[in-house]
Amino acid sequence: MARALRIAFPGACYHVTARGNERKAIFRDDHDRKQFLARLQAVVERYRVVVYAYVLMRNHYHLLVETPEGNLSEALRQLNAVYTQDFNRRSRRVGHLFQGRYKAILVDKESYLVELSRYIHLNPVRVGEVADPAQFRWSSAAAYVGRQPAASWLSVEGVLKQFGRRRSVAQRAYRQFLRDGVGQGRAAPWDAVVGQTLLGEVGWVERMRQRVSKRGMGLEVAHGAQLRARPALSVVVTQVVRATKVPRQEIVRRGGGWARALAMWLVWELCGLRQREVGAAFGVGHFAVSKAIRRAQRLQQSNRQVAKVASRLITTFQA
Repeated sequence: MARALRIAFPGACYHVTARGNERKAIFRDDHDRKQFLARLQAVVERYRVVVYAYVLMRNHYHLLVETPEGNLSEALRQLNAVYTQDFNRRSRRVGHLFQGRYKAILVDKESYLVELSRYIHLNPVRVGEVADPAQFRWSSAAAYVGRQPAASWLSVEGVLKQFGRRRSVAQRAYRQFLRDGVGQGRAAPWDAVVGQTLLGEVGWVERMRQRVSKRGMGLEVAHGAQLRARPALSVVVTQVVRATKVPRQEIVRRGGGWARALAMWLVWELCGLRQREVGAAFGVGHFAVSKAIRRAQRLQQSNRQVAKVASRLITTFQA
């Protein structure tokens, strides 16, 4: 199988994972984890990388990063090489620590930054390390919910601003967002990854494909996957929040009025979910979803504002 294509440019955002060779531990104790974070801070300062979220598991790590200077390869090569030297020196070992190169998925920041931060923070919950992601010491979750101050090199504002203008309000809403994600499993957002390389709305994926094509590289799409992937539920909700200015927690929990009804309709229309599945995501039964869908459809016929917002959102996902 061909190696996944690396796409680098100033401002690119990535979900990065690196795993231990032969699935062995890359962090044996807290000393190793502290050392890795110190090396990560040095990379942030040297290469001007923006770190939005991270988690350090026993045999792998996850990072959500942006590269204003388009230098992901240089930054990650430095991070992994120097940490490997630290690990080998302390362990009195030689050889590779990581399983090949890191894996990087280029991410549509506007659509997937929030959802990927949750995926990263829920890793310890999924493997049974903790029940509350903010209890896990070796991730950025505690900084997001206000349990501890954010490190100087960690950028939490890019995500938290999606949940409210006031920091305390945003932190509470993000904590609820994490709770809502417990039990969802791995399916979203990874079902929307294209060619093992790109994660974004179809219009963004097409722009990235054109960028690669202009460089004469071509984009391998595994198993003939279609570029027009369905959007993830969380991405649709994010776009509704932006278009209506209604807080996310009101849309996904209770309240939210017409914006909540519109979100349910859009999720049902665009994500390929059954009404029962939509209801599970919004905390209601399928009868309530059916009622909300009918309401959204009626409002589009009778309310010019709702019709305009709905049309703009549909265009966003079908561009």
